[in-house]
Amino acid sequence: MDKNTLASLRTLGQPPQGVKNVMEAFLLLIYQPEVMRDWGNCMQKLKTPADVLIKVEQFDPQNCIEATAQKADGLIAGETEESIAKKSFEAAIIYKWTRSMVDKVKSGDGLKA
Repeated sequence: MDKNTLASLRTLGQPPQGVKNVMEAFLLLIYQPEVMRDWGNCMQKLKTPADVLIKVEQFDPQNCIEATAQKADGLIAGETEESIAKKSFEAAIIYKWTRSMVDKVKSGDGLKA
């Protein structure tokens, strides 16, 4: 994941719902407790890819609230890396990171609050 990945995703006007869900789940994790249920809000966050990448680097599954991870998981449930890659290669990169972090939080590393 790099600035180009995020910049490419930002250029998507009306992406498929699966891509939207992946981005909402991703941003929900790194900008918790903000609720990222609006595509416009997601696009606002992607205006500064360097800030997003800093949040990714600083993300700690042990400091993520399990309920937030559950919401993110619900957004990407039913999708796979392959199904997302068919819609957007860049979104598949985001999906892979998001799925990994959700799984870490749910495996007991997250906060119970």
